[in-house]
This record gives sequence, C-alpha cells and structure tokens, in this order.
Amino acid sequence: MIDILKSMAITFAMYSKLPVRSFNWEKENMKYCLLFLPMVGLVEGIFLIIFYIFFYKLKVNHILVAAFLTVLPILYTGGIHMDGFLDTMDALGSNQDKQKKLAILKDSNSGAFAITGGLVYILLYFAAMLSLNNITKIYILAISYILIRAYSALSLIVFKNARGSGLAFAFSDNSLIYTNRVVLLIFIVISSVAMIIVNVNYGLLCVIATYLVFLYYRVKSFEEFGGITGDLAGYFLQLAELVVVLVLALAP
Repeated sequence: MIDILKSMAITFAMYSKLPVRSFNWEKENMKYCLLFLPMVGLVEGIFLIIFYIFFYKLKVNHILVAAFLTVLPILYTGGIHMDGFLDTMDALGSNQDKQKKLAILKDSNSGAFAITGGLVYILLYFAAMLSLNNITKIYILAISYILIRAYSALSLIVFKNARGSGLAFAFSDNSLIYTNRVVLLIFIVISSVAMIIVNVNYGLLCVIATYLVFLYYRVKSFEEFGGITGDLAGYFLQLAELVVVLVLALAP
C-alpha cells in the first residue's frame, strides 16, 4: 500500500502542479506510476466541470470563460505535455533523419515550427471551447482527460522506446508491466463507456476520434522516430485533447 501511495504521489508531482509530497525515484516507488496517470486526468476533469459551472452561475462573459478553460490544462499540468508537443512540432518540421529528430526533441530551444504549432493549437482550442455552451459536452470533455491519459500511459508500456533511456523509459522500465497494462485497459473501457453513457452520439464520436489519433501517433512515431519518447507521448496527449474538443465543437 505504501508503494502504491508513493507511486501516486510521484505521478501527480510529475504530471500536475498539485502540491503533493515528492518521493525518491526508486524502483519500488515507481512500480505503479503509469497506472495513476489517468487519475491525473480525472482530477483535471473535476476542475474543468467545477470552473465551468462556477463561471456559468456568475454569468461571466463566455469569451473569458473559453480563454480560461483553454489555459486550464496547461496551468494544471505545468505545460509538461505541451512542451512535448512543441518539441515534436520542431522535430517533425525539420525533415531530418531519425537520429537528428530525436536530438531536436531533446533540444530545450524552441524553433519556428514549435512557435507556429503552439499558436495554431491555442487558437483552434480556444475557438472550439468558445463553441462549447453545452454542459453535456463539458462532461464528455472532462472524461476524455482520463481516456487520453490511459492511452498515453499504455503506449509507454506497449510501444518500443526510441531511445532506451530518458523519463518515459524510466517510468515504463520500473513499472509492473502486466498489472499496469490491465488496469490501463480497464481505464480505457470504463472512460469510453462513461462518455457514451453521458451522450451516445457525442461520446461515441470522441471515443472513435481518440482511438484514431492513438493509431496515428503509433504509426507516425515509428515512421519518423523509430519508436516513442516522453515528448511524443505528450504530443499525442495534446493532439488528442485538441481533436476531442474540436469534435465536440463541430458536433450538432
């Protein structure tokens, strides 16, 4: 039980800005870390619903609400996934070979492709959030945070690591692979069913869209980088969140 709690604390400390106690990154403390990544999404979803209802009750201008809900995921995570998205945009835009692209992923400097990609991302996300004036869609978006993180964590366990080192490798290498796989698959099934229960049409569209982005992420990562990395897992997470909010915005 102590190991489980330490794994949960490490996961929330790494992937959110919640004030939790930090523990040493020892193998025993990291066995269940990936298992708790969907729980990080659960808490984010709760924040999304609370803030949306709070602003709705206060009748805050819908443009301000959309702006806040656009930056909420970045504020909550500290931008760790967005960092991976931006690094990936730079690497993909470079048109270099696999090793050079992997080197670009590790480069802390931001290039033109990262800046452009980030601006386009924020603009599209904000426009989509501006269109979500339906509490049902907000519920589905909140649940999608769980689903997307379950897929992201599962990829770190199942897919080949492009480097065989780094943060993603540390989490996957020290995890209980089969236990985490089973639990993450359960998270995927439960969150998918929950989205469909909230609304069959919206939920099913978002479940399918997330799976298609996951397939794209797998193919693109192996084709361009020879596997996945922590940055690419962050790229998938951000891309999937954008696709889900766009699907909800476009759905009648």
